[in-house]
Amino acid sequence: MQDLYPFSNAPYAFAYKYEDNHVKDYVAFSANSSGIGFSESQGQKNLEDWLRYRFFATNIRPALYAPGRFYKRMWRPPGYLPRQLLAPDLKTLTQSALSVELLIDRMQELFATVEPSSRNIEAFGHKIREILLLACMEVEASWVGVLKEHGYIRNHYTTKDYVKLIVPMCLEDYQVQLRWYPDFPSFKPFERWDSSKPTQSIVWYDAYNATKHNREANLHKATLVNAIHAVGASVVMFCAQFGMAEDELLTKSIYSMFDIKLDDKCPERSYIPYGRASGVFPSDWTPIKHSF
Repeated sequence: MQDLYPFSNAPYAFAYKYEDNHVKDYVAFSANSSGIGFSESQGQKNLEDWLRYRFFATNIRPALYAPGRFYKRMWRPPGYLPRQLLAPDLKTLTQSALSVELLIDRMQELFATVEPSSRNIEAFGHKIREILLLACMEVEASWVGVLKEHGYIRNHYTTKDYVKLIVPMCLEDYQVQLRWYPDFPSFKPFERWDSSKPTQSIVWYDAYNATKHNREANLHKATLVNAIHAVGASVVMFCAQFGMAEDELLTKSIYSMFDIKLDDKCPERSYIPYGRASGVFPSDWTPIKHSF
C-alpha cells in the first residue's frame, strides 16, 4: 500500500492524469513531499472525484502550468525542481550567488558602525549610498537576465519593463527579515510595486535613481533603510530565480543574514512534477518561455 502520510498535513497537493502506452493512472504529489507521490488506476472516477474520494480534497482548482513544464529563472515552490535546471548555466548561478554574498559582506561591515535599528533607519551617507547603488545594480542585472531568458529583448530597459516580472515571479509575496537584528522591521521589497508608477512605487529603487543621477541634491535619500531594503531585494531576486534551499554552501551566507519567507497565495502557479509516483527526475522537466 502506498503511503498517504505526506498528504496528511500538506497545505496543498497536485494531481493529474498519467497516460503512457497501456498505463492510465491518476498521480498525486504532496507539497510536503520530497518527490515520492501516490498513483492509482483511473478506474471509473474522473480526476476531481478521485481527489475527493482518496484525499478528501476541497477547493480544487486548475493548475496554470502543465505537468513537467517550468520557466527558467522563475522558481516556484515546492522544491521538486532542481536548482541547476532553473539556471541557464552554472556560471550564471555562481556569479549571482557571489554578487549577493559580497553585498551582504559590505552590509555587515556597515553594521559595525551603524546599528540597523528602528532609531537609525534614516541615517544616510556615502558608504550607505555605495551599498544602495551596488544592490540596485544587482537587482537590475537580475531583472534583465530573466527578461532576456524569455526572449524579451530591448535596447534599453526601464522599470516599465521590469515591473512585468512581479506577477509571474510572485515578487510581492516575498518577506525578508534580518536574522540577528529583531529591532529592524521585516519587509517586502516589492510590495505595492505599481505598473502605473514603476519607479516611484518602490521607495528604495526611487532613492537609488535619485541619488545615482544627482548625488549633491539627493544624498539624504541614501538611507540605511533604503540600502537594507535594496540588499533584501537582491536576495529576493536570487531566491525568486533559483529557489530557497537553505542547506547549500552556495547560499549559506544569504541565510546566515536573512530569513526569507514566501507567502504562497497562488499554489496553482506551482510547477507540477510529471512522472510516476516512484519519483521525480530531471528528465521529467521541460523548460518553456514566458510570454510578457
